[in-house]
Amino acid sequence: MGWIALSVLVLVSEAQAQEVCLSAEEDPYLLFGTKTAYNFAHTAGISTTRIQDVIGCSPIAFWSLNRHGSHNPELNEINELQRLQDLRDNIIANYKNGNFRNTNQRMCTSDVNLLERWQWSARHTAASAGELTSEGYVTAQNLAQAWRQRYPGLLTDNRHDYLFKYLNDRRSTSSFRAYTEGLFRAQAQDQDIPNASDEKLLTPYKFCPAWTKDVEQNNETTSYQLIFESKQEYRDMINNISLRLGFNYEIDKESIKRMYQMCRYNKAWDIAQISPWCAAFTKSDLQRLEYAEDLETYYKYGYGSPINQKLGCGLVKDMFDFFQHQIESGDIPQQPRAKIYFTDAPTLLLTLTSLGAHRQVTPLTGDNYRTQVQQRKWVTSTVAPYNANLAAVLYKCDPNSNYQIQEKYQVLFLENEQQMVLDNCRVGLCDWSLVKQKYGNTSSCDMQFCNAANSLNSLFGISLALLSLVVRYISV
Repeated sequence: MGWIALSVLVLVSEAQAQEVCLSAEEDPYLLFGTKTAYNFAHTAGISTTRIQDVIGCSPIAFWSLNRHGSHNPELNEINELQRLQDLRDNIIANYKNGNFRNTNQRMCTSDVNLLERWQWSARHTAASAGELTSEGYVTAQNLAQAWRQRYPGLLTDNRHDYLFKYLNDRRSTSSFRAYTEGLFRAQAQDQDIPNASDEKLLTPYKFCPAWTKDVEQNNETTSYQLIFESKQEYRDMINNISLRLGFNYEIDKESIKRMYQMCRYNKAWDIAQISPWCAAFTKSDLQRLEYAEDLETYYKYGYGSPINQKLGCGLVKDMFDFFQHQIESGDIPQQPRAKIYFTDAPTLLLTLTSLGAHRQVTPLTGDNYRTQVQQRKWVTSTVAPYNANLAAVLYKCDPNSNYQIQEKYQVLFLENEQQMVLDNCRVGLCDWSLVKQKYGNTSSCDMQFCNAANSLNSLFGISLALLSLVVRYISV
């Protein structure tokens, strides 16, 4: 009996000390919110095959909004992420000293060795902060080549057929250069391609005091995220990660987020490389961290704040007006035939919200993670990864050639190269009358609401000044 009991004890101890190699999983979880590599979000990979031809129709105009590719850490992140070196040293010390409570969640030896060899890269300095990585640059080139192969008669070598707009920052300008190299097989400056920087169109939230006050600086915007992070399932995640790393106490939430940031940066910079920091997280851990970011973006840039649908109006208006001009011109070819823009994740999400894409029947909250983890439509990992793209293609059709098409003009909406799901459209293909009905009212796109708060504040200030003068006059 004693021998049997000892054997059982040994087996239990071995099970409790089971090592798991999370960094080398055969089917790892690779969806990391807005810092997801395009190849992970777009599982089919960048396709060079034609978008399914619309029978009886010819493409006559192309409009596209593109997010920049993966980039180096921001300037305000560098010092924070460098602190991971001290955390790494503590984790290695835990493993060398055997500081473990009873747990079967230990990292495997190869994961520990990978983490021990990890060093902060000397190339991540203030001078290179925010710059596009080589992975982000090449992906932008490949996307441009893919679009050209799909629409060879529309995306031609004629530079006058294009108008490019981008943000005046390193990421957007580099994405613009990469895209034009892929499109024309030459650098943009050598082609004298029409282009311009347009901050107001491409980052409308930066020019909207009402949004800054009511959304960005409003504590209510992050309240559901904070509620979720206070839930037992999120606290269990922190406890499990702490155990896995050998700590006899719960490490702070900010350290968890720094590890997660480094994990997802690593996987975006080199999609084939194993990240030592990803070994800290199980699939369920990563899903919780992903959901926490979805809660933030849903209220900051999505349907959680009503002002966001108005704020995304500008680019929808730009698309609509561009196509309207092409249609009104009839058979007279118009230039440009393609408008291609480069922006950031917030603007892309605001635009999708204005279009009505990924609308939740049940809003995301801090209390409904269990029901939303597999069902939600608002998933930033697949909607707004690095190099995310939204495209709309205007087609001119002969209704007699396709019994499904009743109107002369159709618009095909594509998101990350796939047909979008939009109400009352046929797998992304929408009648122009429907597009006009849904988005035609954006032709005015009144953004006066953005300055309403400032106007009220100014009026209040003037009123106070007048009241002060009246009081002084009466006093005299």
